Amino acid sequence: MTLLACAEDTAPSRELTVGAPDSAVMAVMAQVYAGALRHAGSSVSAEVNSGDYRQLLDEMDTLDVDLFPAFSGRLLTQLAPQLDPRTADEVYTDLNRSLPQGVSVGDATMVTGTPQVFVAASVADDGQVTDLADCDRLPAGLPLVMIGAPDSGVIEAFNAAGCRFGPVESVDSVSAAADRIAAAQAVGILTPLDVAGDDAEGSIGDIRALRVATADPAASATPSAGPSATAVIAAGPRPEELVPVYRSAALSLDEVKTINVVAGEMTTADLATLARRADAGADPADLAAEWLAEHGL
Repeated sequence: MTLLACAEDTAPSRELTVGAPDSAVMAVMAQVYAGALRHAGSSVSAEVNSGDYRQLLDEMDTLDVDLFPAFSGRLLTQLAPQLDPRTADEVYTDLNRSLPQGVSVGDATMVTGTPQVFVAASVADDGQVTDLADCDRLPAGLPLVMIGAPDSGVIEAFNAAGCRFGPVESVDSVSAAADRIAAAQAVGILTPLDVAGDDAEGSIGDIRALRVATADPAASATPSAGPSATAVIAAGPRPEELVPVYRSAALSLDEVKTINVVAGEMTTADLATLARRADAGADPADLAAEWLAEHGL
């Protein structure tokens, strides 16, 4: 879904400024958008403005930021927490309606960051637990591991779906969480970005995500799958697609088309791999340039 009508045919000649929330995923994605625009002939500042979603939107209001990547569900939660969209398309539509005047959202990428419940393969097999609807059949009292500070909203969404987690424990890495989950010592909440990519660490191969309901019974949500336009999240947290948010007056139609081309190329596995390399010390700008070259962008 592309809202090109929101952009000017010819944007003013000025240097564009890209922003990003403070994470490796967003730093890399900001550089991907910046690099794609440069390769298409736009002037883009080498500096990336950091901040949370609210700060970046405020900087759009003061013309200090023109574009930033965001996860659709998280941004919508900040802008309109009272809304309850259940599909990725509904989240996208509600987000576009909730953004401040003069701010638009481009095409969603194939990158998904929707939290999922992960269990040991042995636990899933022994208890025949495969779907989120089976969450109440997990062994009682298993601790819940999450990376960093627990997100109460995500936990509450899974509780509403029937999950009955034990004590919540924080770990500092995906590999630490995966090791606990794979050993059947805990269940975990991770995202597809945490577990996707060829270089995923730890015991990722020994854990499974509980699938969510879909509109098409033949489709299922898997750790490496991209978002589906027909996917219905019947329970659990709202869908999270990575989208570009931009000032409508700052980008020309051609520039909007350029960032939308990225949407058709960037995958969850690609971004997960790039973000892990950034966490290990690689320069996000160099990583973005390498990815853009590989994809002819």
